[in-house]
Amino acid sequence: MTTLELAVVAIAGFLSGVIKNGVGVGGGVFLLPTLALVFPAKLALALGAPLLLASDVIGLRYYWKEWMERDKLARLLLAAVPGILVGTVLVTSIPAREFKFGIGLFGTFYALFQLFPDFAPFVIFKRQFVRATALFAEKQVYFYGMLGGVTSVIAHAGGLVWSIYLMSAALEKRIFVGTTVVVFLLSDAYKTVAFLYIGLLSPDLLFAVLPAIPAVWIGGAVGNLANRRMRDTLFRTLVLTVILLVSLKLCL
Repeated sequence: MTTLELAVVAIAGFLSGVIKNGVGVGGGVFLLPTLALVFPAKLALALGAPLLLASDVIGLRYYWKEWMERDKLARLLLAAVPGILVGTVLVTSIPAREFKFGIGLFGTFYALFQLFPDFAPFVIFKRQFVRATALFAEKQVYFYGMLGGVTSVIAHAGGLVWSIYLMSAALEKRIFVGTTVVVFLLSDAYKTVAFLYIGLLSPDLLFAVLPAIPAVWIGGAVGNLANRRMRDTLFRTLVLTVILLVSLKLCL
């Protein structure tokens, strides 16, 4: 890995740490397309796993015991397991070019949906989606848990899916982020090992990103501080704008 590539990894890791420990959702969605600007899409996916895991470790320190009730958390984690396994199978069969475009498209629509929630087509879609999921309200945790597991492995985007379920639980801000930290910790640890096993990530590359880990931890500290002091709406708007710009670049 060249000095420039390592610098990109460190900067992306820092910003991802800020986002992940600041708002809980969007760190992976930001990290993957940013790394994909420099690295092949699947290599960017693999490199993201240890960086996100490092962010989870520091996040666990900042949000220790600030998570949802154990029984609800356990159901979410167990539901994610089959989705994570399915995602591991799918990730090796998706062509690289389509994979990169898909990442950009997903990130673009996600950012637009969040930035302009009152846009009529988005309102209609959200209304229909909520109506459909209301039919199995008591089983939502299993649906979102599994779907989040799949998207976590193939695009580091599980948090986007899991957050829909967590937001419906009306959790306090720090409980929301603390819960995502625990779920991410387990899923990112699995992804790091799985990507090594299936060959997306090599031991040499794993060691190559280690110098960037301190930047991730510093980003986590900044994100935790921002979570306590910055207005949620401002911080979230900044994050979504960056995700939108990076994702659009991948689609071009």
